[in-house]
Amino acid sequence: MAANSRTTARKTTTARPARTPRELAPDVREQDDDVTAAEAQELEATGRHITVDLCGEPVRAVPNGAWPVSAQRKLREGNLDGFMAAVLHEDDYEMYEELDPTLDEFNQFVEDVGELSGEPQGKSRRPSGSSRRTRRR
Repeated sequence: MAANSRTTARKTTTARPARTPRELAPDVREQDDDVTAAEAQELEATGRHITVDLCGEPVRAVPNGAWPVSAQRKLREGNLDGFMAAVLHEDDYEMYEELDPTLDEFNQFVEDVGELSGEPQGKSRRPSGSSRRTRRR
C-alpha cells in the first residue's frame, strides 16, 4: 500500500522565534571601486553598495534590485529625499543634500543605478499577442 497524506504520520515542527526584517536583511558593506553590471549583480546578492555618479560626484547606492519596498513607495509618492535616504549609503546622504540635484540629474542617477545593477527601472513589456489572426464565425 502506497503512503499518502492519510496514512503517513504528521511531522510536528517547533516554533521558531520571530525575526525582524532587519535581522533577515543582508549585511550592507562598503565598496571601494566601480564595477561592471555583472559584478554589481553579484554584489547585490551579497548586499553591498555600488558606486554611481550623482551630479558628477561618486556616491554609494544600493543596487535597484535590493531597494526596499518602502523606498520604492517613497519614489512613487514623490518623496525623493526619503527615497534617497533609503537607497544611499548613510555617509553619502549629506553629499546628496549639498548637491541638491535637479530632476534630470536625479533621473540620470536612477538610470545609472539600473544600468550598473543590470536591471533598468520602468515598466516591463507585456507579452506580444499572437501573430496569427483568429477566424471569425
